[in-house]
Amino acid sequence: MNNAVLLAITAGVGLAAGAGGTWLAIPHPTVEARTIAKAELTAAIAADPSRCPLPVVEKPSEGEALAAYQNARSSSPLVWDRNDLPKISLALGQCDKNNNGPGVSCMTTVKMSPKAQPLNRVVGFAKAANGGWVATIF
Repeated sequence: MNNAVLLAITAGVGLAAGAGGTWLAIPHPTVEARTIAKAELTAAIAADPSRCPLPVVEKPSEGEALAAYQNARSSSPLVWDRNDLPKISLALGQCDKNNNGPGVSCMTTVKMSPKAQPLNRVVGFAKAANGGWVATIF
């Protein structure tokens, strides 16, 4: 036989033996997962609610939110006369962690005057370094 053929056969047998030996020598993991029924999961959480804590979102009170919103509105470059600002009223709705920055995003209902139609809009609130709330009007 030709030396090149013998060399190729020897290399192939060596490669197969090495791969097979490695496969046999390495321990194979066993999967120990099982599905949990919804009733079982509900019972476990009901028995010890600390296993599944709900995230607590710190949000401003309505007074703090109104003060922050009025401050953000008055410092806007779109306000022409800062001495004649409207009587704004604000009601907070659902708040959740802000994914675009620090603080929380809250659904608010804003009225620019007592006779104005209410506007539903998302407003961001974050704690400033001095401990006060800062509003970001989206």
